Amino acid sequence: MKIIMRACLVISVISVISIQLVAASVVRGQSGLDKRISINMRNVAFTDLLKEIERKTGVSFVYTNKETIDTKVTVHDETKTARTILTPLLQKNNLRLIEDGTMVVLKKAELQIPAPKPGAAVGYVKDKVSNQTLPYATVILKETNQKYVTDANGYFVINNLKPGKATLLVNYIGYVTTSFTIDIADGETVKMELKLESQSNDMKGISVTGIRRGEAIALSNMRNADNIKYVLSQEQIERFPDATVGEAMQRVPGIAMDYSYGLPRNIIIRGLDQSMGSITLNGNRLPSTQTNSRDIDLNGILSSTVEAIEVNKTLTPDMDADGTSGSVNIISKTPKSGTQQMQVKGSFGNNFLLGKQNFDGSFDFSRRDTKWGYLVGVNYSNTYRREDRVQKDYDMYEIAGVEKMKLSNLELEGSDLHRENLGLQAELSFFPTEKIQIYARTSYNKFYELQTRGTKSYNIGEYTDENTASDISIGASGSPRDYHRDLLSFSVGTKAIVNNWRLNLDLTYASGLYDQPIYYDGYFTYGGLNAGIDLTDPRAPQFAFTNGDVNNAANYTTSSYVNRHQIAHDKDGQGSFNVERTFNLSQKNKLMFKFGGRYRYKEDDHTRDYFQYILKTGKVSMDNFLSDYSRKDYFNGKYDLSGAIANGYLMEDYYQKNLSLFESDETYIRQNTDPDSYNGKETMGAGYVMGKLTLDKLDIITGLRYERTGFDYRGNIVSFDNQGKYVSTNKVNTKSAFDGFFPSLNLKYAIDQRTNVRAAVTRSLSRPGYYDLVPWQEVEPRRKRMKKGNPDLDQATSTNVDFLFEHYLKSLGLLSGGIFYKNIENYIYQSIYTQQGGQFDQYQVTQTVNGANAHVYGYEIAWQQQLTFLPGFLNGLGIYGNFTQIQSKFKVPGIVSERTVRLPSMRPKVGNASLSYEKYGFSGRISLNFYETFISELAEEQANDLMEKGRVQLDFSASQRINKKFTIFMGISNINNAQTILDYGDGRPNDHKYFSTWANAGFKYNPF
Repeated sequence: MKIIMRACLVISVISVISIQLVAASVVRGQSGLDKRISINMRNVAFTDLLKEIERKTGVSFVYTNKETIDTKVTVHDETKTARTILTPLLQKNNLRLIEDGTMVVLKKAELQIPAPKPGAAVGYVKDKVSNQTLPYATVILKETNQKYVTDANGYFVINNLKPGKATLLVNYIGYVTTSFTIDIADGETVKMELKLESQSNDMKGISVTGIRRGEAIALSNMRNADNIKYVLSQEQIERFPDATVGEAMQRVPGIAMDYSYGLPRNIIIRGLDQSMGSITLNGNRLPSTQTNSRDIDLNGILSSTVEAIEVNKTLTPDMDADGTSGSVNIISKTPKSGTQQMQVKGSFGNNFLLGKQNFDGSFDFSRRDTKWGYLVGVNYSNTYRREDRVQKDYDMYEIAGVEKMKLSNLELEGSDLHRENLGLQAELSFFPTEKIQIYARTSYNKFYELQTRGTKSYNIGEYTDENTASDISIGASGSPRDYHRDLLSFSVGTKAIVNNWRLNLDLTYASGLYDQPIYYDGYFTYGGLNAGIDLTDPRAPQFAFTNGDVNNAANYTTSSYVNRHQIAHDKDGQGSFNVERTFNLSQKNKLMFKFGGRYRYKEDDHTRDYFQYILKTGKVSMDNFLSDYSRKDYFNGKYDLSGAIANGYLMEDYYQKNLSLFESDETYIRQNTDPDSYNGKETMGAGYVMGKLTLDKLDIITGLRYERTGFDYRGNIVSFDNQGKYVSTNKVNTKSAFDGFFPSLNLKYAIDQRTNVRAAVTRSLSRPGYYDLVPWQEVEPRRKRMKKGNPDLDQATSTNVDFLFEHYLKSLGLLSGGIFYKNIENYIYQSIYTQQGGQFDQYQVTQTVNGANAHVYGYEIAWQQQLTFLPGFLNGLGIYGNFTQIQSKFKVPGIVSERTVRLPSMRPKVGNASLSYEKYGFSGRISLNFYETFISELAEEQANDLMEKGRVQLDFSASQRINKKFTIFMGISNINNAQTILDYGDGRPNDHKYFSTWANAGFKYNPF
């Protein structure tokens, strides 16, 4: 009851107070300016209106002459508040009220001036004479000293500019630094073209066009880069007689190439082979065109299809982490702003060893206007090559009761190659605004090679004395084979600048194909021969047969025939995005913040079909299958490789027409097919965050990247019995993954506009090859031997340290020197070891494994300069040179104990030297490329290691501009007939390849 009474009391008190407040509010609302009044005044002074309001409301107005209205006013309002009557008059005349009780003060209201909106400047930096864009030019906003760099198309965007005048200072290597004054209107974007004049224009006969323009572009890209890189422009590539990307790459500091038939094929960066790096096209990793590995045959990409090649020697977080050796980014051609370009190119040539004619041709057309840009290109190459190869093997023989190492086999293998390259490219871009690009681009590179081979091998049964052998068997064959290595890439994406954010989205499909549909091996033998052996020239042993007729095809017979088909298909689908924004911290300091990611889905299939067919009865002789392959002057006249050489096409035809005469050799087929056939898929997900802090002259680029690779592979376990006969094939699959975090730090300190000091500490990875991860096995109990894959392999990771000094010369040049160190963990290599315990105890096992740490270190120096400071005729001279020295250490198992060796494929010394002359439209250079002897293949003991001897190749190229539209050119490659020679570790000759010289001459026509 008490609670109810207290609640009623509280409610009553609150009700009384509320009623009083409402009453007070009504009274107050009806007093002062809120009192309703009626006024009817026409054409009176404003002060008279105020007096009338004072009389009717009781308020007092306070004001000065500044707060009155000069013009007459008219008011005719009934029953409205004084405030309502005054409000429109006060707003119209910029007056406001300040109320204090019944006193009302009139004050002038402060004018609300809207804040100025920042403007922007966009445009291109161009050559004043040619009107061509200048990529990677430096644009400095003089008022704040902030630096901007044009993109690959010479385009720049400067946001947040204060309205008024601004000064842009533009500098470019080889051009006069020039300032431009612009007027920035409130909130508007200024479009402009900033045109620079060449520094060489005052030198008669010299201009920054063609090759020199390309050099200026490359050097500017390198100077402004956030990482340590080397760039080859299209014009630089053309100044050497390099038809493929592989040939062009050998000119880069720190790079050596693995040669195939005399041409560079696989890249080796700083001593590490291609498996420890990556090849990308416009930033997207390319799929493989090889079997079992992730490698790409760079012979398959014509140099005429690319605009530039970047070799990244240090990584930043926005780049894929699989670049321990480095990352090569091929940049495709794109239409240039405001231009229409067309080039027709053709050349003819000759291979002097084969004596057949070569042909190359290309057509490129591009156009870019305000809204649309497009490009189409067709490139074709038809070449012939030849290789003469002499290979020697050795074994232990008993001579007069003493075991001696003697020649056991001599093989002569002549290869004639017909190669066709087709490169197609296209791009379509739409520019809805000057800050947005939407693109679709595609490229297709087809590389077809047909080989015609003639082979004779001499196998020695035994020695009767030091220089006489008996029971010699000669194997002779003609084995035509072909290869398709195709690369296809299709991308769609957009680049945009939205509210100071830079966005980049890309979707890419790519496929790599290796296909060998033709391999017909007609192999015949002729045994029971005796011969004297002359080893006066150990690289070209001579056999003098004392019985039989080794040139009579009827003496060679066979009971079997082999054909095969091998195909590998590597397909990728990937998407990536990058988001970036720059924040100005002060006049000289700014922060660029960037994040992004990538996802890639891969399918890799490899099918190897090897077939051997055995005649059910008897043998056939070669005289029914004779080819016309004849080389009387083989290996520089030291051998006659002619006479008894079979024709593989005739053998294939005979087999197809007489299937009933043959039966399949199941053991051969399964042993050579099943272990090498597999299929699988991989996924790769990556994300990163990074920043670039600019503190006046110091750039700090740092961040973190995460990558995860998952894989699912299916392979075969193939078993044989104690007699070596095939037993079974069992399918097996495995799923696994590896991942990691990869931080990086790149520092760049600009001593001045042309001098940088760089340092970097980065983490990177290299993935195992596809085949290495497949769970395959080949088990041979008879030999107690096993080969197998290793799905437990981990990725190799590396800590990389780099220092570089670089000085860019005014006369188009570069002086640089640097050191590097790599500590590679879980180094991946092929091991041969003896199994201890388990089902396969004491078996010899061949398997790819993770090893101990490997260490790679060395230094690089480079000097390239146009000597324009020389007087008269001499100022057309130029020098191009680089040298790299590398050391490495790695422990591998040996027969007795571990031994420390250099990494295989690592050239301890590699370099280039070139002397050029460019003036009056002429450009010519003689170039030298070299590398030092290195370990090609490791054996269990040093004496059997294969060592490839150092090699020096001399080339010459020249061009003459006839007029602005027409140029002729020529090139000679391998003038000094450089050869590939391999010896064993103890000096025994093993392999020797001879290529001779090739040359071409042609024209370029640019109508626009």
